[in-house]
Amino acid sequence: MPKLMALGVPFLPLLTHMNYNPPLGFHLLHPHSTSHGLSLHARTIFVQSLCRIPNCHPGIRAQNIPSGVRRIPAGFYVVIQFDGKQRRTQNKPIRMNESNIEWEDKILLPLRAADNVRFTVYASFELEPMLGMGEALYTSEHRAEELVGGTYLITHPPGEFGTAAPSLLVTQGRWYSYCPAVALSEGESDSAWEESSDVVRETDLGQEALLRYCNEYRKEELENAVEHFEYARDKCPWGHRCRAVVLVNLARAKFINHRTDPTTTNLDESISLYREALDLRPAGHLDRPATLLQLAQTLLFRYENQGCDESVADEINKLMIESQDCSEDTHERRAADLVLETLERCRVVNSGSLAELSELVLRLEHSAMVPPDRYFDRPQRLINLSTTLWRRHEKHGELGDLDRALEINKQALRSLPPLDPDRLSGLRTLSDALRKSVEIHRDFSYLREVNMLHEEALQLIPEGHPAWPYWVTNSRSHRGEMLEYLGDTDTALVTK
Repeated sequence: MPKLMALGVPFLPLLTHMNYNPPLGFHLLHPHSTSHGLSLHARTIFVQSLCRIPNCHPGIRAQNIPSGVRRIPAGFYVVIQFDGKQRRTQNKPIRMNESNIEWEDKILLPLRAADNVRFTVYASFELEPMLGMGEALYTSEHRAEELVGGTYLITHPPGEFGTAAPSLLVTQGRWYSYCPAVALSEGESDSAWEESSDVVRETDLGQEALLRYCNEYRKEELENAVEHFEYARDKCPWGHRCRAVVLVNLARAKFINHRTDPTTTNLDESISLYREALDLRPAGHLDRPATLLQLAQTLLFRYENQGCDESVADEINKLMIESQDCSEDTHERRAADLVLETLERCRVVNSGSLAELSELVLRLEHSAMVPPDRYFDRPQRLINLSTTLWRRHEKHGELGDLDRALEINKQALRSLPPLDPDRLSGLRTLSDALRKSVEIHRDFSYLREVNMLHEEALQLIPEGHPAWPYWVTNSRSHRGEMLEYLGDTDTALVTK
């Protein structure tokens, strides 16, 4: 996303694969004394120019920015390419409930109308310093002549989750020779790219491999990402300003690898890398909140899957106290609250009283209603609620709790991709709840669904995974029941 292992914590996705409708907008200028200035606006994310110089539009404001889906970006920026040159806007963060984001970058377009201009919107993985390019979200290429003489609309396909199609509305402006000299955009200076070319290249290759893994869940891509990030770490010397970036990248890839196959990696290594990176990002550092959260998420995974060590819970609480200083409308604060909520769910489900379970159910019901549909953390909130309802049913025997646990758990699974490792904990809770329904209602047709859940779980984990014996044993048991009660052999046991 029974006892602790049945309720495994799904990774709370701070900085894993994202499909996002980003805020778009920046200012473009042709390099001559009475040149046209172009403002790029998002139609679905409406943009309004800020005029500070007569007949010129030196600022851009993007409004109605939607929330993230599965990945929280650290920031956004736009790369403009033309005539063999590349310019980029500032890398700017965005708050969860923020209605606008502004750029005041001024970028000169080529004189020749026949030149092509390419716009690429990127999500960044860190704010300062930024290493590599991040993740390209949308790209479009147009002739410069198309971008002048009124307005020009650039549209992109709708998002994966049915979100509105992002678009850019290009609006003509004008820059006069009496205006002050145009300031260089961040990308016009080489100072932002002084890092070792090897470190930048390996970082970009690692991010690309990790993105492919998140799209396709092919293990070799995850292993490639780890290799590239290890190389970047080895090439980035101690004391370098990007040292924390390469440590976080490697820690994240190794953590994802551990969740996928605990037999091949050591969770302690990821935790150690995150702690080292956190030490390099002191209080006040722009990327410290994200690092605090990533370390807490990794510790939470250990807490639930390695025995509920209360010293681990104490460390998580200490980290999250600092995160409470973040504004309530940030993605980091929301994710930090979810870490604490999931930690509390682990404790109450495994050792809490019936009264504590009932109190927690009320809080989790509210929590599950708060996020918008398809928001990145909605599956985790639903899993927390369904797991607690299932545990209360085990203690109290209320059929209503069982029915609600079944329905909410199915909602959570429907919102996760088919090969996502986070499905494993939900599959186990749903399997146990369905098995209980068989006992109560004597409806043996549920056994077919139970068996399908077990087969899916065995596809998600390799042989040797700590959960492998549980799923194999129960699959064989349920197949025997199907033969006994249904004479059904349609679904075969998956072996590896």
